[in-house]
Amino acid sequence: MRTATRLAAVVFSALAMLSLLLGLAAVALGRLDRVAIYAAAVSVSVAVVAAIMRRDVRRRRAEEALLPPDRRPVRRMPRSRIVIPAREAAVTFAVWYAIAVAIDRAVSGSTTLFTLAAIAPFAAFMLTTLTVTGRHMMFRLTAEEEVERGSGSAGPSES
Repeated sequence: MRTATRLAAVVFSALAMLSLLLGLAAVALGRLDRVAIYAAAVSVSVAVVAAIMRRDVRRRRAEEALLPPDRRPVRRMPRSRIVIPAREAAVTFAVWYAIAVAIDRAVSGSTTLFTLAAIAPFAAFMLTTLTVTGRHMMFRLTAEEEVERGSGSAGPSES
């Protein structure tokens, strides 16, 4: 049952991503009627994934409630949220956007509206997220290792 639930969530997530990318292509090609269809497919897919995952969480919690207290899984304390500074993210996004456009220009010899409106922003967003959160996680892990060693120092401040 869990495998089927996760498989369904993955399939509907993939369908949502495909619909989103096809919607961007439809915008670039000027097919606004198809954009509405792809947007509806994304919305339905996201709703289905949310419903599937909520039902799975409720089922797992009900199963855990039936266990004796000493056999229940230990709940982890969540870490603090990763906060992305707006200025750093904006500068990083601009740099990755310029790199994506430059690479497209070097590879294809020209830059299209689709590259400027869909490919470069998507690539810049993904790379910005990886860059900023990766840097944040690096400092967080370093600080946790220092605390575990007992040095008393919290390490570099998180930005």
